Amino acid sequence: MDFRALEMFVTLVGMDRSLRAARVATFILCGTLMGTWVVHIPAIEEGVGISHATLGSLLVLLGLGAFTGMQGAGRPADRLGARVMLPVAGVLSSTAVVLPGLPRDPWMPAGALLAFGFCNGLLDVSMNAHAAHGEKAYNRPVMSAFHAMFSVGGHRCRGIRGRCPPFR
Repeated sequence: MDFRALEMFVTLVGMDRSLRAARVATFILCGTLMGTWVVHIPAIEEGVGISHATLGSLLVLLGLGAFTGMQGAGRPADRLGARVMLPVAGVLSSTAVVLPGLPRDPWMPAGALLAFGFCNGLLDVSMNAHAAHGEKAYNRPVMSAFHAMFSVGGHRCRGIRGRCPPFR
C-alpha cells in the first residue's frame, strides 16, 4: 500500500475543511459587521441629531461606498489573489464599522458611511472570489451555503443593542 498517497489525501481533506471553515467565518464576519451597524442606527441618529429623512439620504452613501469598493476590489483581487485580499479587506471592514458611531455633527456620518461601505465592498468581492475558488474545488454548488452564513452573522446581532453600550 502506498502510504504517501494516503498521507496526501488526509492532508488535502484537512486543508479543505480548514479552508471551508475560513470561508464560512468570513461570511459570518461580513454579516456580523453589517448587523452591528444596523442595530446601532437609532442610537447614531439620535446622537448626531439627524432626522429620518437625512439618515435615509446618508444611507445612499453606504451603498455608493460599497459599489465603489466592489468596483475597486476586482483588479487587486485578480493581481494579488483572494487569499491576500480577504484578510486585508476583513481588517479594514472590521475597523471601519466603528466610524459611523464616532461623528458628533450631521456631516461627519457621510464620510464614515462612505468609508464603511467602501471597506464592506472590498470584503464582499474578496470573500465571494475566495468562495468561488472553493466552489470550483468542491465541484458542487456550495455558494448558497456560504451566503446563508452572512445571514447567520446578521442574526447574531439581533440582541447586540441591548447588551452593548450604544455608540456615544
